[in-house]
Amino acid sequence: MVRTKEFEPDTALARAVDVFWERGYEKTSLQNLVDRMGIGRRSLYDTFGDKHTLFLRAMERYGAHLGSEQLEIIDRAADARQAVRILLETSLAEGLVLRRGCLTVNTATEATTEDAEASALVQRQFAKARQLLRDLIDRGRREGLITSRGDSAALTAVVFNAWLGLRVRVRSGASLDELMADVNAILTLLD
Repeated sequence: MVRTKEFEPDTALARAVDVFWERGYEKTSLQNLVDRMGIGRRSLYDTFGDKHTLFLRAMERYGAHLGSEQLEIIDRAADARQAVRILLETSLAEGLVLRRGCLTVNTATEATTEDAEASALVQRQFAKARQLLRDLIDRGRREGLITSRGDSAALTAVVFNAWLGLRVRVRSGASLDELMADVNAILTLLD
């Protein structure tokens, strides 16, 4: 007789995202995962594979969710400049809730030097976010709301790396006032 799953795989995967986001890959044990996911080890292995495979799936889920959220932000913004501001501010607000920063950035600083698959996934997620920012900068230039001085690619690189830096600072415990001052400083690059 075939057994049916006694849990919802997508819910369990969302819980795994939270564990990896809070603890990082190295500090997450299988016991942390099964406790939070509410499943047994056998179910974890049967449904998701080993810890590394589960981690990669959690990263993919996180990236897809973040990408959708960023597109919603852009759709709600009045213009490209406001969209850049909201993207920066949203990354702060999300990270400050539990001081966990950004899972992709955390993974870039923790696991990717020795993990080619995680590194490739991080680079793909960074490339999507960078392209999103480049598109906003180009749109803002057409709208006359972002400086036309200099090269779009160079401006994108500086703003993108500053955005990543904000996420690291969230995790390190910077105050909201400090982070908002940084957001305002970054936005002066668009003048």
